[in-house]
Amino acid sequence: MNLKKYVTLFWAVTLCAGFFSCDDDVDGEGPQPADTTITSDFFILNRGNDGANNASIAYYDAVSGILNDKFYEDANGSGLGDSAEDMLVYGSKMYVSVTSSNRLAVMDMSGKLVKAIEPENEGGEPMRPRYLVADKGKIYMTYYYGHSVAVLDTASLEVEKVLPVGRYPEQIVISNNKLYVANSGGLDYPNYGKTVSVINLSSLEVEKEIEVVINPCRLEANNNGDIYVISMGNYDDISNTLQCIDGKTGTVKTLGNGSRMDLRDDFLYVLYAQWGQEESINVSKYDASTGELVNENLVPDINKVSTLSSINVDASGNIYITDAPYTETGSVYIFNKDGKNVAGSPVDSKGYGPNTVWVMGN
Repeated sequence: MNLKKYVTLFWAVTLCAGFFSCDDDVDGEGPQPADTTITSDFFILNRGNDGANNASIAYYDAVSGILNDKFYEDANGSGLGDSAEDMLVYGSKMYVSVTSSNRLAVMDMSGKLVKAIEPENEGGEPMRPRYLVADKGKIYMTYYYGHSVAVLDTASLEVEKVLPVGRYPEQIVISNNKLYVANSGGLDYPNYGKTVSVINLSSLEVEKEIEVVINPCRLEANNNGDIYVISMGNYDDISNTLQCIDGKTGTVKTLGNGSRMDLRDDFLYVLYAQWGQEESINVSKYDASTGELVNENLVPDINKVSTLSSINVDASGNIYITDAPYTETGSVYIFNKDGKNVAGSPVDSKGYGPNTVWVMGN
């Protein structure tokens, strides 16, 4: 058995969190620095290795060029937990889902823990908070094991309601007073889910389910109310697929391939890194208002990143791509809006499995 392939496929199948390995760089050189430099502070969420209880938050100061990889530990005297999946800064607080530890960590901006929410069902079983989105004083979070979405009030920090959705829900977005939920069915391999739930935020009721390619995991919303969906497929004959749900009609259109994405200023940035197809790895850019492809090779140096994990874009159009080798600490590669490497990149995350970059001031 090919152990490397097995481990990577395990992550992808079970958690929609697979890392995508590229071939080693033949000349041994990283991307060549451009004239631009890192100008914004940012957080790095390191997921950690499964079962190792080594999730962490790092903070990069752009002025000093210093990274504090003990941001949470220094503030609290303890570790963050096991398998940190998502980070959200909203108002004066930070929210981090630590899925395998069954907790939502709520912190002030210094990293000091304000409250740890550890949801259980009536039988005392963990619900496993996973992905987060904020709107009008509420945090909505998917419960991966609870097959539901919880509504958290940001003033009281109490869960007000839990809404049933599909199996093993992943990412969520809000558009036009509706909450969209990707129902992956991820742990029911090979019987993946294939729906996106639509919840009316006024009634907090599920209005409908929209069918998409199997194993939907990632969602983004444009200014017109359209929803972009990435489904991971079955890691075999059904590829990672990018689709768009029309916000008015609910019809679904397939645009191409994608594994991770981020939407900024009505442009959609898509990272495609299908397992076993290293030659197809690329970063593309779409006009999110029309779904038209603008640039199919935005980052020519993308193959310099060994194990692609996530993509985030800041307000200036800089692109942050995390490199998450399974047995080593990861890095963040930063490219400018033209796809050229930024001086000072990559930044060592000093943690395992970096999967989210949150840029301050975004």
